[in-house]
Amino acid sequence: MDTASLCQAFLDRAEIPGVEFWHNDYVRVVSGSHVGATGSLVTVLSLQPEPRFVLELESGFDIEVHQSEIQREAS
Repeated sequence: MDTASLCQAFLDRAEIPGVEFWHNDYVRVVSGSHVGATGSLVTVLSLQPEPRFVLELESGFDIEVHQSEIQREAS
């Protein structure tokens, strides 16, 4: 899947093999350099070697995180 199609599928909340999260999921960073940060998933950038996302932090800044670095926050 090319990058544009991948991004659109994520925005459409279509199932993407290997991706455990959905567009706008509210997540917490649990490992890496931004531990403890929270925000909403904006898009998925790539799938290999694991899904990598753009996360919009509550502060308004965007960071890139891998799927293994985040967990969904309880609603």
